[in-house]
Amino acid sequence: MIPTMLTRVHPVALAGAIALGCGGGGEPHPDASETQPCPIGDLAAPAELEIVHLDAENTVIESTAMAAVPLIQPPQGGWIVLLGARARNIDGCRISLTTALIDPCNDEILKIDQRPTRLIVGSDGWGVSSVTTFSNLEVCPHITSTRDLNDVPYLLRVRIEDDEGRKAQTEITLVPTCPAGMAMCDCQCARDYVVGSQCGPMPAHDSCDLGVTASPR
Repeated sequence: MIPTMLTRVHPVALAGAIALGCGGGGEPHPDASETQPCPIGDLAAPAELEIVHLDAENTVIESTAMAAVPLIQPPQGGWIVLLGARARNIDGCRISLTTALIDPCNDEILKIDQRPTRLIVGSDGWGVSSVTTFSNLEVCPHITSTRDLNDVPYLLRVRIEDDEGRKAQTEITLVPTCPAGMAMCDCQCARDYVVGSQCGPMPAHDSCDLGVTASPR
């Protein structure tokens, strides 16, 4: 069980939302249908949001500042992080999830992913994205990044919005991290990697000074 910890709701900055029904994933409510809302919490209150991510075993992890978040290789190749929402005071069926990877050194948005998600209600009254509806946010390779994308901190921003316009946004600094001993990940997530090229010895990581220290893996 993820402990209850309220997150400050930030002003919405990411544009766009997807209108969706209750298809895919687990069951937000046992009697949910495509025409029936799935209220989680008090829909008259401001929506509340926290960020969660999946590890390599599809375990839902509460995301904490400067924590290592695993880079996972999807079937299509490359390396992604799997991000989800933990929320309440929102419709858990008809809801969109938007995630963004941002370089904190220059505020450049490197990648955005948007898709429907489904929130499954826990005993604490909060809904968490079903495992099959987490965001697949691409991290690397990335042809315009000026820094390595592995083992250095990046800003992850998450936004949710339901069909009735209830929305919340929050962000956290996390450290995308290659699997131990995975040389291909280290290579493809290097700032100077050229797509399709062979991988050689890896240079030292280069990161801006954020004034914080990464959490132990």
